[in-house]
Amino acid sequence: GDVGLSVTDVDGIAIITKISAESPLKHIVRIGMAVDSFTLPDGSTMTGGSSAKVSEWLRFNQTAGRVMILKDPSLGDLSPPSYSQANVTVDLPLGNIDDLGLIIQGNDIATLEGVNRFSHMHGKVPANMIIGALRIPDGREFQGLNQSFLAKVLQETQDVEGRILYLMNPGDGELPSEPVLKAFLPVLGNCSELGLVLGGNPARVRFVNQASEMNEIIKKGMEVVKVGWKYEPDNQDISAEAVTESLTESSGTDRYILFRNIYKAIPDEVEVNFAPGRIGIIFGDNPPRVKGFTQGCTVSHLIDVGMVADTLILDSGKRYTNLETHKLTRTLIANAGSNRRVIRFINPATVELSTEDDLERPDMINLNLPTGKLHISLKGPYPPRVSNIKPISPLLRLLPKNMAVDELIIDGRSYSGFNSIKLATLLKETEYKQGRVMKLKNPYNPNVSFHF
Repeated sequence: GDVGLSVTDVDGIAIITKISAESPLKHIVRIGMAVDSFTLPDGSTMTGGSSAKVSEWLRFNQTAGRVMILKDPSLGDLSPPSYSQANVTVDLPLGNIDDLGLIIQGNDIATLEGVNRFSHMHGKVPANMIIGALRIPDGREFQGLNQSFLAKVLQETQDVEGRILYLMNPGDGELPSEPVLKAFLPVLGNCSELGLVLGGNPARVRFVNQASEMNEIIKKGMEVVKVGWKYEPDNQDISAEAVTESLTESSGTDRYILFRNIYKAIPDEVEVNFAPGRIGIIFGDNPPRVKGFTQGCTVSHLIDVGMVADTLILDSGKRYTNLETHKLTRTLIANAGSNRRVIRFINPATVELSTEDDLERPDMINLNLPTGKLHISLKGPYPPRVSNIKPISPLLRLLPKNMAVDELIIDGRSYSGFNSIKLATLLKETEYKQGRVMKLKNPYNPNVSFHF
C-alpha cells in the first residue's frame, strides 16, 4: 500500500522531504535521507533515481516485497544512476489508442512514453517501455509494431475484450525488423482443413475460405516466415509445399504460423474530399496526426492511422498549411456544410510537410524543358515522382512537388514506363537537347492513368 513518503530532488539527489502521520515507516525513516536504490518484487531495480522516478514507482507499485535502501547523503557514498525495468504484461480495457490515453512514439518500434493523466490506465502502466507484442484473444499476436501499425490494430480491435500488451525493457531481447503476425492455429488441421491455399517460395497466402475459422485472422497476401510447433526443424523450408506438409504433420495447442507483410505499407499521400457533415476522424498532436475514427466513419478505408493532415483546401479555394489540430478541427466545423473540404494526408516518415510556397498540384501538366541540368530529385519505381526541386532549378516555380512523370518526348520520340533511375539517366544523356517535353500527372488522383 501507500507508505506515505514524499520525495524531492535536492542538488540532484532524491531526498525524503515528508513523512505522513499515517506512514508505517514513520519510526524507521527520517526526513533528509537519500533514496539510494529501489527494488520491486518483479526484479526491477533503480539506483540514483530522480524524485519523479522514485515517486512513480511508489505510486505504481504498492505490493508487498518492495525494498528501498536509504543513506545519509552527507556521507557521499551513493550509487550511480542505473535503471532496469522488468518486462510486464498489461490487460487492456476496451477502446482505441486515444480512449486508452497511451502516449506512443516510434516509427520503427513503438515505445510507450507514458499515459495521459486523465486516462483510467494512468498509474497502472510503467512508462518508457518497448511494446514487444500485442495479443488479441482471437489467436493473433502482433510483434514489432511501430506507432502507426499499433494504433491501427488498437483501432480495429477497440471493442474486443481480453487484449494483452507485452512491455519490454529497452534493449532486453530482439524484436522483428518489421511488423509480423503470430497466428495461433487450432490443435488439428491441415492446410485444406484450415481453409488456406498457399503458393510460391516463400509461401504466400493465395486464398482463405470464408467459412474457415482463420478467415478473420489470416489475410490474402501474407508471407510465411515459419511454422512453429513442438518438433519444428531448425532450418525450415518455407516453400508452399513444405509449409503445407508441416501443417499436415503438426498438431498441438502451441502451433502457429508467423507471417510478414501483414499490412500494406502506409501510402506516401492520400487526398480525400469530405462530404458535408462530420468527417469522423480523431486527430491529435501537432501537426494533426490521425489517431483513430469515430463509429460510422465513411473514409476509414482510405486513410491510415498515423498519417498527418498536411493541407486543407476549402470550397472557396483557400489553402491552409502548417496545420494545428485545434485550428484544423475548428475550420472543418465552421465549413461543415461545404461540398469541398479536401485534406491531403501524408506519411510523415516518407513525405515532408508542405509550406505556403509549395505549388498546388494539377491533374496534368506539360513542361517544355530547358537545356542543361534541371536540379530536381526523382524517387520511386514506376511512375517516378519529383520528390524535390532545388532552389536553383529552372522549374522551381513551374513544377509542383510529388508530380509523377508519365512521358518524356525527345526529338519527337515518346519514352514512358521508366523508373526514377532510368528517367534520371535519360534526362542526363539528353540535357543539351532542345525541345524536350515532360508530361506529368497527379499520382494521387484515382481518375488519372499512366502509360506502360
